[in-house]
Amino acid sequence: MSEVPSSYPSSVADNTMIASTPTYEYYGFVIYLVSLAAFIVYLLWAYLPDEALEAVGITYYPDRYWAVALPAWWMMAIAFILLFNFAMNMYNTPLLSSPDNITDPYSNLSEDMAEANTFYYEKVGGIPPVCDIPISLVNECLYQ
Repeated sequence: MSEVPSSYPSSVADNTMIASTPTYEYYGFVIYLVSLAAFIVYLLWAYLPDEALEAVGITYYPDRYWAVALPAWWMMAIAFILLFNFAMNMYNTPLLSSPDNITDPYSNLSEDMAEANTFYYEKVGGIPPVCDIPISLVNECLYQ
């Protein structure tokens, strides 16, 4: 029988180590239960008549208008956020005819493009220096 190295705690050798569960799993379960209870209370408030709520002792509650208005407002807010995000992305994207689609101030172009061509054709399998490949070389490789 092999021995457990002395650097391990004795609990590993005795096979009595208990796996501890992280607390965030408990938090997630509690949040799930609270959100489920809140949704059930919302449905009861939205669908039960006033007499049923008053019979239970609930006399002060918001108008039923909010049972329809809040979900509608949330849905419109989500739709607006998605549309605004799409519009901002389209606004910030350069035109297809723009040279910024090929190169920009952050491009890392190679100093010697002849060296890049020589590397590609003669030393295939090697690792080139880290740089952006110019569009002319990409087109040459793709369309020949």
